[in-house]
Amino acid sequence: MRRWLLLVSMLALAACNPQPVVYTPVSERNFVTACEAGASSRAVCDCVWDRIESEISASDFAALERLPQDRRDAHPLMTQINGYMEACSVTVTPPATLMPGDEVPAP
Repeated sequence: MRRWLLLVSMLALAACNPQPVVYTPVSERNFVTACEAGASSRAVCDCVWDRIESEISASDFAALERLPQDRRDAHPLMTQINGYMEACSVTVTPPATLMPGDEVPAP
């Protein structure tokens, strides 16, 4: 009888404490595929994903993904992710190299 009570208590406790949401390889693959479909390079998309994983909780990202597209686009996390995209585009994409005879663009 004691074992049964212990088991029931443990199950009840587990039900009250859901496991935290974590990033999965499927989440990464889906993000990178969608990112590349938006005409970004794999290197830029990988850079953005690394920033997402390190700076946005998996539960916040999952909640963002569940939003309808119009609400997702207006969400502050999208502004943050778009900032990652801009930063990664600059750091991952090397600047164009000038060839002899090329004009230096005006600032």
